[in-house]
Amino acid sequence: MEKTIQNIFSHNIAQALCHTLVYSIWEGFLLAVLTGLIILLTRNSRAALRYWLLVVALVVYTVAIGLTFVSVFNPMAGESFRVAAYPDEQANFTTTLVAFFDYVLTYANEYAGLLSGIWLLLAVVQNIRLLFGLYTLDRVKRVKVKAVGRKWQEKLDRLSRALGVRQVVILLESSIVQVPLVIGYLKPVVLVPIGLINSLEPAQVEAILLHELAHIRRKDYLVNILQTVLETFFFFNPAVLWLSWLIRVERENCCDDIVIEQTKNEAGYAQALVHFQEYRLTSSREAVAFTGMPDGMLARLERLSAGKNRSLGKLELIVLAVLLLLSTVFIADSRQNIVRSAAKFSAPIVSDVNNKELQAKKMAEAAATRQRSHKQSGP
Repeated sequence: MEKTIQNIFSHNIAQALCHTLVYSIWEGFLLAVLTGLIILLTRNSRAALRYWLLVVALVVYTVAIGLTFVSVFNPMAGESFRVAAYPDEQANFTTTLVAFFDYVLTYANEYAGLLSGIWLLLAVVQNIRLLFGLYTLDRVKRVKVKAVGRKWQEKLDRLSRALGVRQVVILLESSIVQVPLVIGYLKPVVLVPIGLINSLEPAQVEAILLHELAHIRRKDYLVNILQTVLETFFFFNPAVLWLSWLIRVERENCCDDIVIEQTKNEAGYAQALVHFQEYRLTSSREAVAFTGMPDGMLARLERLSAGKNRSLGKLELIVLAVLLLLSTVFIADSRQNIVRSAAKFSAPIVSDVNNKELQAKKMAEAAATRQRSHKQSGP
């Protein structure tokens, strides 16, 4: 398999890629800690502030991954990345942890081609699933749909103008979808389950439509693209998946806030969510959460009633504390990592071969100088 990988990219690229994937784990530890701090510090803040802070954290992680790959890539020769060693008599928890990190990095360096190949294969599978999902969404807005009638289309147009949505948005009923959703970016389509409009109060339907239009006005698809790409390539990193899940939760909360700002009726909107939930549970279809998450609707209702954002539980705090400890030990004891590499990144990366040639040249010049001095001081 390694020969096949070498035909795709060189050993140096495979090695740099493998090291980047390994480093992305402890960088994910730091990402989880940063995310936890954001959640703790923004409990009483607006959902929009929390959302954008989480998005910034995701962008910072993306940049860090790019810098990691650049810092560990050596076009001339591969290098084994290891953490600092301690004398055996100093064995303790830290040295044991460092030894474990050293073993992981040594193994990754030795089997860089194989590990990179496995990751590439799984990433391709993830991308195939993504493409199939996009194809399915494109089919959903075309198959088993019908217009809702002129009255509701005109209401949707009025709501779009009120929110400042510039695109022309089409409203359709679908016998496939189980929750209202928006499909498309340039020509967005709002799909609602068949029977939903007639089952709810007109004001409640308008509130749900406002929520979907809010996604369009906020251009949520741009951040969603970044999330999807990172989830596809870092499917193995729990920190990335957790942060992406939180961003989706806060995205729904942001849209809820926009609806309340427009309707000035927080209790009425909460009632609309409850009635929508009742409609889903009494329908013949299999029940799914409004946001695609089992407890998504309940969490949104709790937030609306309490007026506070979700915070972290005790177990989550313990996990984040452990992750902070692990990442700190790795950074402190690693001979080379992204933190140190970034500090030295002002100068071009010089290969080991060039370093040896430069040292040999200096030694030869020094030897020649000594020889001339010896001749001059001789009899």
